[in-house]
Amino acid sequence: MASAGNMIGEYLGSFAGREIAPPVRDKALMCLLDTLGLAVSARGEPTARAALALSRPLPEDSPGSAAAWISGARLSPSEAAFANGVAAHAHFQDDTDMPSWTHPGSLVPPAVLALAEREGASLETALRGLIAGYSVINWLGRDEVVARRLIARGFRTSPSFGTIAAAAGAAVVLGLDPAQAASAVSIAASTTGGTLEPVRAGADEWRVQNGRAAQGGLIAALLAQAGVQGAPQALDGPRGFLATLAGMDTRPDVWESPPDPAIMLEILCKPYATLGDNMPAAMAAQKHFQDGVDPQAIEAIEVTLWKPFTEYPGTNYKGPFERLVQCQASTAFAVATMLTQGDITYEMGNSLRADPAVLNLVARTTVIPDDPIGPLDARVVLVMKDGSRREAVTADVPRELIFLTRDRALSVFDARLAAAGAAPGAGRALGETLFAEGGGELPASAALAAIRGLWA
Repeated sequence: MASAGNMIGEYLGSFAGREIAPPVRDKALMCLLDTLGLAVSARGEPTARAALALSRPLPEDSPGSAAAWISGARLSPSEAAFANGVAAHAHFQDDTDMPSWTHPGSLVPPAVLALAEREGASLETALRGLIAGYSVINWLGRDEVVARRLIARGFRTSPSFGTIAAAAGAAVVLGLDPAQAASAVSIAASTTGGTLEPVRAGADEWRVQNGRAAQGGLIAALLAQAGVQGAPQALDGPRGFLATLAGMDTRPDVWESPPDPAIMLEILCKPYATLGDNMPAAMAAQKHFQDGVDPQAIEAIEVTLWKPFTEYPGTNYKGPFERLVQCQASTAFAVATMLTQGDITYEMGNSLRADPAVLNLVARTTVIPDDPIGPLDARVVLVMKDGSRREAVTADVPRELIFLTRDRALSVFDARLAAAGAAPGAGRALGETLFAEGGGELPASAALAAIRGLWA
């Protein structure tokens, strides 16, 4: 039986000739624009600024360099992958692959785009790298089998799977053959990991975890290209990734078939700055807000949520809220904020953490775990002071809010850039150029065109 690393190596080594369905390619571009817009939105976030400050800027015309998305500074590709990964993850709003419980947007695009700039690769090559990385991270966590084991042992899935996924995407950009790609994945699997404690505590270094994973994957691919050999069973050997991080002594059945590029269509792009586990409840709560419910008339709130979400570190926290991330992780805070504001932005974790109206609703909220309800559904029941009950479910909100359409992706990208100081319409114009026929032939660096004006 071939090792898991060799299976993935074969998948990646032949990726250049794989036919990619147009909807899959389009979704990859939507995810790239989502990631770039989020990074720009976070350019003032302290951890993102601190990560960038660790880099040494290179001369503007330095060959083989890559851009820092929040400043435009030319950096070495590995430093760019780190800084951009931290920035993309800084607001905890980057996209989500549910089966792996990860945020691939801050893991794969930073590595892929940095290497694509270094290589002078086309946008089409970068998008193929993106699809490869996203499909590998989904495969690693397929059906949540390995993901749940990692979480139970205190490992955070994004940085644990993310180094491997970033290496996979980077391997495709570099055009590595199957043996080299297998080594890239193996090197990444042997140098990956990150704990859940920062999320539980509401600390800052969870942002750093994803930046380091993006950087680690890029480095793993470059080392493999240079001939460095990875352990053949780094993923599934007796002292490999599965055994040591996930505590599994056999390879799961879900790893027996290769990754599937079509999973791109299942990637969620978060409309709110809250933990992905809270997204279904926040969507249902938004329906109540849109229906004009008066928060002051609410006696109690019952939130029925998929049981695994209620067990994730930080989701059951109800205060006191001393740090922004405690607010982002808390289901009760997310629902209370949505009911009073109609949105959840990153800044609200600071501005509303002591808000009396929000805290009053947080105290009135009970989260009810439920297994059959599923990860994309939640129910928010409001018990009103007049004795009536009002119910909303996630299905009441259009699914395009989280799965995106081309138009919504362009609108969100344009709004994020305009909020950062770009001319209204600049983001949409760039996106339409990239989506247009022949857009894939442009250099990958063309994806940065609309944010260059923000670097001055």
